Amino acid sequence: MGSKGDLTLSLIGLSDLADELRSIKQRMDDTGQVDRALGHGELGSSEALDALDGFLHGWRDGRKEIDRGIDNVAEMAQTVVDQLTKTDGDLAKALADHEQQRKSPAGTSR
Repeated sequence: MGSKGDLTLSLIGLSDLADELRSIKQRMDDTGQVDRALGHGELGSSEALDALDGFLHGWRDGRKEIDRGIDNVAEMAQTVVDQLTKTDGDLAKALADHEQQRKSPAGTSR
């Protein structure tokens, strides 16, 4: 158990967050596809179809900013995972190299 000031981070959780954000974005993209499946008469009146069409156009316009935000957060989360994983590997290798040097007889080269 670490001290109270230790930084802990779940890389799996952060990676899952990035995946979930991408999944949310895809599902939001799929929401806009409903207009292709519906035609006049499917909703009972042309007014209902017109209202749905107006909503979907507004949805697409507002989505650009939402998409950028989702992409940025997902990318940042994945970058943190990638960098911490690389740093952990680098530190493990440095420790293994150090331990190997300590075990080697003094004055011998590798």
